[in-house]
Amino acid sequence: MYFDCQNGISGDMACAALFGLLSEKERSAATAELEKFDYHEDHDGHSHNSYNDIKRMIGRSAIGGMAKHKALSIYSVIAKAEASVHGTTVEDVHFHEVGRKDAVMNIVKTAICVDIIEPDEILCSEICDGKGFIECSHGTIPVPVPAVMAMRKESGLVFITDESVGTEMVTPSGLAVLIGLGARFCKEIPEGAVLSKCEARGRRNTGRDGGLTVYLLEV
Repeated sequence: MYFDCQNGISGDMACAALFGLLSEKERSAATAELEKFDYHEDHDGHSHNSYNDIKRMIGRSAIGGMAKHKALSIYSVIAKAEASVHGTTVEDVHFHEVGRKDAVMNIVKTAICVDIIEPDEILCSEICDGKGFIECSHGTIPVPVPAVMAMRKESGLVFITDESVGTEMVTPSGLAVLIGLGARFCKEIPEGAVLSKCEARGRRNTGRDGGLTVYLLEV
């Protein structure tokens, strides 16, 4: 599996591209598996789920064991980065955007799709981000956002900046998918037969033509 991240990566882009790689039968299986996952808000209903809340939610769900493992691995990456940014422990981390229903469901669905595909290896290109500032639950923050910068320090992946893009191209959940799934850097798409590929575009207008493209190759 090869992630072409020249136009960035987000959690929803990764989820859509991976789901698009599946056959019709596999999509039905993935959808049925996702229906076994029960998302629930925390006690105050504000979607500020802690890392422990997310772990319990995933652990108690009826989705397959390997899909659980992959989803937990992705959230572990996010939790470590958020703990680093906020100067707290992993167990005390509370999520904002990445703890909301759509983000959690995207990551769980991503884990289910990868579990169905069962790639022998996951590779990714250089990961391109923009610059400038964005608005989020913490106010105005610089791009690359702090959680992404924290992940970058701990990864062996390669990052580049498009100076012409004045917004975010790489989200914490998107980068956590790559790191949590154990993706390795590979500058070029490996030679081999392309079994399938799918491109998914994010909701943010970066001014670039194209989105995240994921390939399945036999090499």
